Amino acid sequence: MSHHCHNLLMTCIDFRFHEAIQKWVKENGLTNDFDLVSLAGVQKSLLDEDTRATVLKQLEISSRLHGIETVIFVAHQDCGAYGGSKVFVNFEEEKAKYLADMIAAGAIIKETLPNLQVKKLMLTFNEETGAVAISEL
Repeated sequence: MSHHCHNLLMTCIDFRFHEAIQKWVKENGLTNDFDLVSLAGVQKSLLDEDTRATVLKQLEISSRLHGIETVIFVAHQDCGAYGGSKVFVNFEEEKAKYLADMIAAGAIIKETLPNLQVKKLMLTFNEETGAVAISEL
């Protein structure tokens, strides 16, 4: 097995989305081509001075050892690290907050490793059916 991978997938720890993320990984040809960092509200963890160093260390190790080229943030609706959906007026406000934080976290990544690309994904779910949708922002 190659000791190189192209991607670092940065996800929240929330179990509700594991299956959808695994399906997205397969559908997008990333199987065996990504490292994984999983922290509650991962993009928020990069913005918090108390946790930033931990996240950046993982990023730097992935870059140095595996030669990643792209960081993929995976945010999701109703993230407990933010207090859940109930702290937002509506879903549009919630989504805008996650996107703003992913953009800010991406800027921190670019300051550290300017050659990396940053992608942003948003997971949403239908509470009635349990279906999860993933869209690139």
